[in-house]
Amino acid sequence: MANYNSFSLLSLAIVTLLLASQNADALFPVNQFCKTATYKILCTRMVHGATNLQDASASAIRVAIHVANKIRALTPVVVQAASDLDPTMKSQIVDTCKESFENTIEDLNLSLDLLRQGDMGGVGTRLSAAFDSDCLDALKEQGVAVPSLVRIYSKFEKVMDNSLAVAFQS
Repeated sequence: MANYNSFSLLSLAIVTLLLASQNADALFPVNQFCKTATYKILCTRMVHGATNLQDASASAIRVAIHVANKIRALTPVVVQAASDLDPTMKSQIVDTCKESFENTIEDLNLSLDLLRQGDMGGVGTRLSAAFDSDCLDALKEQGVAVPSLVRIYSKFEKVMDNSLAVAFQS
């Protein structure tokens, strides 16, 4: 009897998940500017109920800036993680990461300025440039693991994907 009840509960859970996934928009209303986003629920939170494309794009970019600042704040963690490397390699990696973090934030801030000016081509160029993985690539190349950076960068990738989707929806 216990196996039957476990099977029934599992079946009920699967059916519930299937129904929920079919009605996800009803359960979690998606902002109109997030319909083409890959991560729709995250995107909806990012645009904070914006009612026009300019505001939705600006909100999404500001979230990306916030996450990029969290990445930059991990610079001391990167320095510590690279401490076992020879001094020249450590210096190169730290410099690469610092430059990458600064360039990302600069590109995001410029994209926000260009958005205000209505230069969508410039916005696209700067948002694409902000999607920088030079630091992670350099660390990986040297076999240096920084799990906290990988986790926040994973979120950053989702935020950037959504920012691009909002700004350039069809």
